[in-house]
Amino acid sequence: MCNRLTWTETAHCRSRVHCNLCRDREGGRLWRKKLSEHFRVPNDEVDWVCPYRQTWNSDRGLGDTVERVLTATGVGPVVKKVIERVTGRPCGCGKRRDAFNRAVPYKGRKDG
Repeated sequence: MCNRLTWTETAHCRSRVHCNLCRDREGGRLWRKKLSEHFRVPNDEVDWVCPYRQTWNSDRGLGDTVERVLTATGVGPVVKKVIERVTGRPCGCGKRRDAFNRAVPYKGRKDG
């Protein structure tokens, strides 16, 4: 076992070709488990943290993706606070996100 390469140090991982599958927490778990049979994986865990800072892709649909991008850029929280201050009510982001997820679901994702 000690002479096996660590997956994250291989050219396959460094090329980032497999990121979408690898970072799919549920859908990619079997694939990562198979990798751990042939390569060492970080911390000997099937759900390891990506050394290239790729996040888990668990978006159910377009709404989750929009929310993730707006949060990562800092736009989402600012807009949410402005809407709440101006209207005095919650912004309704969660309902809007869920509506987008239902309208444009990602293949193989379950709502929930």
